[in-house]
Amino acid sequence: MRKLILTIVGGLAVSASPAVSAQDAAAPPPAAPTTIVYSNDGMSRMSDLPMGIHRIPDSNVVISGHQKGGALGLLFGPVGMMVQSSANAGDGTAKVQSMEDDLRFDAITKAGELTQAILADGKYQQTFLLGSTPSGRTLNVVPYVVITFHNETDVRPYIVLKAKLATGAPNESPKAVKYFCCEGKAFPLLGENGLAANGGARLKELLTSELETAIQVMLLDRSTPYTRDKSARVNTNGFLPFVGKPLKMRGYDLGRYKDYSLIDYQTGILVFGGVNIVEPGALEITPVPPK
Repeated sequence: MRKLILTIVGGLAVSASPAVSAQDAAAPPPAAPTTIVYSNDGMSRMSDLPMGIHRIPDSNVVISGHQKGGALGLLFGPVGMMVQSSANAGDGTAKVQSMEDDLRFDAITKAGELTQAILADGKYQQTFLLGSTPSGRTLNVVPYVVITFHNETDVRPYIVLKAKLATGAPNESPKAVKYFCCEGKAFPLLGENGLAANGGARLKELLTSELETAIQVMLLDRSTPYTRDKSARVNTNGFLPFVGKPLKMRGYDLGRYKDYSLIDYQTGILVFGGVNIVEPGALEITPVPPK
């Protein structure tokens, strides 16, 4: 298993002083370090993926949105679901089998490069430091790609960061939080301008942009957590990760990152549960009327 380990340390650097006042001596120590570990180990078929997906071998790229007949499978119980899932996975394989190598994306290596650039530009200069060995708190982050079919030819690729605090303060939740980002409209996979053309050059460019956005939101949420306020619930309607048709859902409005809306779907059984980073116009968003 390949891992890329990054260390993020909270707290400001304090210059040396020949004399320490009583107030300084009583000041609390800096926040404990947070170690971010990017890994390809931790994507669960039970909780992170729907039935019938196709996973490109030796990658964290999954194909979804092509599934059909889910309700029919439910009529036959677990065995029926397994048969239906196998058939759907086969359909997904058939759709991308000739272009699988073009759809691969090394999200772990790219996440490390982007994180280094984010920290190097000075935005977090007084808050975070980058190290090479783990220390203090540990945040495991699993990046993966969900290519979701909207119809027979067009797809939207999503970057997902599954972040779970492995060790931390007693009052911090170890619950995993997922961050989803999709930019742009649905694109064809095939053809001269398709995402798989030229070795997947357009797909990789798009995923790199989405990955940078997702990392920025994850770092903001982990340094100063967004408020999950029940009074800020919203109804949404539109396409979501994994699903090949529009859905109506209810989530929490966390505010904005640049022009993006941040919608948190907190239902644990949903494979798209977590912080969805939504471009303007990508979802219909309306406030939930107060009771």
